[in-house]
Amino acid sequence: MPSTHRPSTSTSATLGVWGIAAALLWVHTRSYPVLTYDDAFISLRYTQRLLEGHGLTWTDGSPVEGYSNLLWVLGCAGLAALGVDLIATPVVLGLVSAVAALGAVVVAFAPATWRDTLPAFTGSMFLALSGPIALWAVSGLEGCLVAALLGWALVLLRPLADGLEDPRRAWGAGVLLALLCLTRPDGPLFTAVACLFLVGYLRTWRALRQAARVALIPVLAVLGQVVFRWNYYGDWLPNTARAKLALTATRASSGLTCLADAASASYALWIPAILALAVAWRDPKRRPRVALVTTLLVAWTGYAATVGCEPYGFRMLIPSFVLLAFLVAEVADWVEDQGARGRLLGWIVALVALGLFSSTQRSEPNIALARQKRPPTTERAAALGRTLATGFGDYDPLLAVDAAGAIPYHTGFRALDMLGLNDAHIGRNHDDSFGTGLQGHELGDGDYVLSQEPDLIVSGTLGTGGLRYAGGREMRGDPRFTEGYQRVLLETDGGAPFRFYTFVRVEGSAGVRRESGSVVVPGVLFARGKGTVGTLNDRGAFETVFEGPASVTVERVALQAGAWAASVEGDGAFVVSVRDEGTGRTVSSADGTVRFSLTRPDHVSIMVVADAPARFRTVRLSSGHD
Repeated sequence: MPSTHRPSTSTSATLGVWGIAAALLWVHTRSYPVLTYDDAFISLRYTQRLLEGHGLTWTDGSPVEGYSNLLWVLGCAGLAALGVDLIATPVVLGLVSAVAALGAVVVAFAPATWRDTLPAFTGSMFLALSGPIALWAVSGLEGCLVAALLGWALVLLRPLADGLEDPRRAWGAGVLLALLCLTRPDGPLFTAVACLFLVGYLRTWRALRQAARVALIPVLAVLGQVVFRWNYYGDWLPNTARAKLALTATRASSGLTCLADAASASYALWIPAILALAVAWRDPKRRPRVALVTTLLVAWTGYAATVGCEPYGFRMLIPSFVLLAFLVAEVADWVEDQGARGRLLGWIVALVALGLFSSTQRSEPNIALARQKRPPTTERAAALGRTLATGFGDYDPLLAVDAAGAIPYHTGFRALDMLGLNDAHIGRNHDDSFGTGLQGHELGDGDYVLSQEPDLIVSGTLGTGGLRYAGGREMRGDPRFTEGYQRVLLETDGGAPFRFYTFVRVEGSAGVRRESGSVVVPGVLFARGKGTVGTLNDRGAFETVFEGPASVTVERVALQAGAWAASVEGDGAFVVSVRDEGTGRTVSSADGTVRFSLTRPDHVSIMVVADAPARFRTVRLSSGHD
């Protein structure tokens, strides 16, 4: 029977196959824009604040564990500390990890000569052509780091499954699996399944010793992180698990749908992988390795389907693609052992399968979506965040958002996550419907958000202005929101500008400013979208542009009793009207300045009208004018 151990390998052939696969992967990744996933900027914000000395936090206040990829966050921080631009660190780390994952398959089936490269070539090329691998190599999250750690752990675990007692391999696998545990909270599943397999399949004391060596470091890593989590965040679980994890029929149904979509676009990979079972049946020496990889594949894929596989890019299924690639390589290795005719047939079948796989991967809608969104949503969100940072940065506003990634990252503002991934209160605010909606977008607490008095509220991914999620819907009818916030239309600065809505708290730090003897109402509050828009001027301050004849009103500006004068500071001809909301009395002036008086403290409404294009920066209310 053919041996599964390779007594000698060719360094040139091994590096050559690895290089070819890496080159193809590089070309493949170039078809995807970088950092296309908003959650990537959540991790980057933790990295940014860690480097700035604020610890592993998303915003000021009590720390919350809103990331689920500790090693990824620390890896990005390490690259940034070495001089890599912070925004580039997840792309660099993702690409290096993806190439390392390819190398794991190549080294596991390292060829003795260039003639023996079919297994390494086939397995690594399937990974290089995999849409999830290429997409997540540049999309900013930890999927490819998981792939690399799992792949290299398999390199060390496969000989142990054969019954080889090698403490160094066992300890090495344990280190890699420990790093995997620190990369994802569900990483311990791989360690548990691998160790149970070694004990249950081999059923020897030697296997038990090997499993203990493999498990020790991951167990210590998990316990260490749990102790850190409790002491630092005051919780046993990451807040992301509380905000997203639900074992419901809805989650299972969506997970199975996701799995079916991924399978239909990957039949050229999983059909030959299934042949590994037949190979294992015919070749007992290969059986333990095939059984180990198959057991891990079933366990992880079943877990991913149960908790709710995310269809965009199939990130949760990246480990499944790695494991399938190992099984395909095992089949190719068996074919190669059948002689020259078998090798030739294997190459023909492999090249046809790879061509089919590449075609179906590129056309799969959940993968192709990333290529079709140009520019990606995160690029537009970055422009939105930078615009808010420029216009409101001097006022230290509290920003409430639905999309907790690119917008908060690029503003640098104190922030409130209205969907709860980075907020401990909202992350626990479950009701009976939890687990039946869109994962990660179900939670909210409008009363809680308003109690925090955010100065700016950006709803939706790009400030659509609609309050579509639970917390937003609750805020709609709350007087604190309807009377205290003004929805304004703003335009991003530079590049390809687009317009978005932001809710500004009228009496917040970004709203009305009260100075000695005057009240300044910023022009941005008048950018209501009815022929008006807020833009940044040359000094980086917001001003309202009248694009044509328009009239806009700001209500409920609190003033003390006395004589007042309201004047517009801007360019153009304006009619200004002030209405006393207590008495209903209105005073108007066509020269841009109106004088009025209040007999008692009250709220006023200010209307500005322009008959032609114009722009203004503020309405200044000065006291003491008769």
